[in-house]
Amino acid sequence: MHMTTPKVAIIYLTYNTAASEHDIPECLRSLEKMDYPMDRVKIIFVENQSSYGKSRPMIERDWFPKAGSTLPPMEYISNTDDVGYAGANVVGLVAAKAWGADYVYLLNQDASVDPHFLSTIVQFAGANPNTAVMQSRIMLGQDRTKLNSKGNAFQYLGFSFSLGANETYIPGAKSDLPVFCASGAAVLVRCSAIETIGLFQSSYYMYHEDVDLSWRARLAGFDVAYVEDSVVYHHYEFLKSIKKVYWMERNRHLTNFINYHWATLFAIAPVALIMEIGTLGFAIKSGWGKQKVRSWLFFWKPSTWAFIRSRRAKVSEFRKVRDADLMKLMCGVIVNQDIENPLLTRVVNPILNVYFGLLKRIVWW
Repeated sequence: MHMTTPKVAIIYLTYNTAASEHDIPECLRSLEKMDYPMDRVKIIFVENQSSYGKSRPMIERDWFPKAGSTLPPMEYISNTDDVGYAGANVVGLVAAKAWGADYVYLLNQDASVDPHFLSTIVQFAGANPNTAVMQSRIMLGQDRTKLNSKGNAFQYLGFSFSLGANETYIPGAKSDLPVFCASGAAVLVRCSAIETIGLFQSSYYMYHEDVDLSWRARLAGFDVAYVEDSVVYHHYEFLKSIKKVYWMERNRHLTNFINYHWATLFAIAPVALIMEIGTLGFAIKSGWGKQKVRSWLFFWKPSTWAFIRSRRAKVSEFRKVRDADLMKLMCGVIVNQDIENPLLTRVVNPILNVYFGLLKRIVWW
């Protein structure tokens, strides 16, 4: 065994749900088949508190005996609270660093992997040392011929959406829009880059922490990539996500306030305000108006702005790249196959795109 083979900690969150008895064994059975050297991998389970009880007894009974034989070494961490996706991965990162990991691979509970998923993405990382964040090709677990994500696009008002979602996979097919950020469902992150930019902020709880990570990586001069040959299967359901709209909307704005130059925030303010009125109307019609308003109330708290100021100061310490340069990797339109409607396609997107064209001409900082 070559001791130069990088050490990878797979951080696997085990928040117990009704689907856990199916999802966790499916994932672990797939990990048994991976071709990466077993002595260079560690699976770090991190469990948040859940009303469904704990997954730990089942995992320790059925899977820990396989550690060192058909599965890599394992470690289990049980949180006393539900600290969300962001907080649990931060806990896992501490254990990964203590083990001496070169990379962490963040893997969703409702995912399973191709045998080559890790070896191919680590090989890519070795050949591309400036790339900090690398997303695997995520296929739908429900229909493995279709994509869930081949990287995520970023619309300049903070909306992120999966490229290729629900499309039949065609090898080598390019997206019309650039990959700006990686999905946190299946992503490799270089630990040396984490030393500079950090991983997640626990206060994000869930959603948009992967956008924030990718954005910070790009601001620091690192690259973010989609690695097509590394394949993961994800049981994704849009309606399950949209119920968490408070976190999606709150963290969308939070990420913008932290990572944009102040001048850019002023430049996008007119269209952002119009968009907020429009999204409120859509939220009320869709039944999540209270969550939308609650996301606004978060920004009335002095503690929120203290957090934003502290994060902006941290970002300024490693910021090397201008907003003007990053806008080349953003897009002007919102494309989401799950919420497509004529108003968005025929009215909203054309206006947003025209404004984006203007922004790219005036933003030079």
